[in-house]
Amino acid sequence: MPKSAVMMAEGGLLDSLEGVKDEIIRQKVLYEKLVEEQAQLVKTNSEREQRTKDFKDRFVKITEGLEQAKEQHLETINSQKRKHDSLKQEEAELLEDLKGTETALEEQEIKEAEVEGATNVNTVVPKREVVFRGATVATGNPQPFDVKSRIKYPMEGGTALITFEDEIVARKIQSLQTHKVTLEGECYITVEAHPVQLTVPTLVQMDTRVCPRSILVSQLPDMDSEVILDKLEIHFGKRFNGGGEVASRHFQEDTRNAVLVFTDDKIALGLTQKENHEVSFPKKSKYKVRVTPFVNGTITRVETEALACPRTVLLTGIPGVMDADCLQDTLEIFFQKGSNGGGEISNALYNPPGQTAVALFEQDTGI
Repeated sequence: MPKSAVMMAEGGLLDSLEGVKDEIIRQKVLYEKLVEEQAQLVKTNSEREQRTKDFKDRFVKITEGLEQAKEQHLETINSQKRKHDSLKQEEAELLEDLKGTETALEEQEIKEAEVEGATNVNTVVPKREVVFRGATVATGNPQPFDVKSRIKYPMEGGTALITFEDEIVARKIQSLQTHKVTLEGECYITVEAHPVQLTVPTLVQMDTRVCPRSILVSQLPDMDSEVILDKLEIHFGKRFNGGGEVASRHFQEDTRNAVLVFTDDKIALGLTQKENHEVSFPKKSKYKVRVTPFVNGTITRVETEALACPRTVLLTGIPGVMDADCLQDTLEIFFQKGSNGGGEISNALYNPPGQTAVALFEQDTGI
């Protein structure tokens, strides 16, 4: 082979080795770069996976927080609803109580207007001397209690009450105790003299109320009670006179006052406010009567004490040996004589054996 050809071949080989070396170096650089990029990718993927995991953890926590918040919100809503229902119920109860209170206040105002302050009336009864005036009432018809100086004294059979003008005479008769009262001929009866002890009220406490449908009519004329009641019912039964239908009527014999009860609650108030009314009675053109509220009372407390009648003597042990009137006259004659220790008699009453009577004692005026 010629020398020039060998040199060319060697030169081409050298060029080829140099190129391979350069290519190896270049590929090595590329490899290292790829390895570096791969490491970077691995790192990036790892970081991405970590971030993904962090995001997932945060998502779970946020989801759990939202669920908790939702449950708390629902619980708060339910609690507020329960409070609202409770407040609504309390409001309804308060409104009901308020309504009841208003009704009670209205009733109280009406009651106060009706009674006009007439409640818890305390009446202190003064001490007064009393004396028997000879009047009696039937035992089967008891009268209502009052605080006037009129005291009822039940008498047993075979007793007598004698009231002297002078209390000294009464004390003398009582001190002698036993008395032989002469009858016709040589006959006599033995009686015993005792002081008369009366139980009288010293303090009377009452609860009173004005009857809304009743009126008390006073200052009435002196005539038959039935006639008076008829005329009053006619007059006050007319709407023209401010009245109305009368449900019942009653005449008080002791005070000579009349009580009318109406069917309507509003009538009595109007009549009492006018007070003075002119009513037609027989043989009287117009007669002025007074109309006032009718007050009912309940006794809540009574205090009493024993009171002796200084001028009255109780005689006991009197047998029914003769006519009652004759025996009463005999007793009066006997105890009127000074020789028997007696004196002037103002009143006397004999109650035969087997009978009952009630004596009325009134205030002693000294007459």
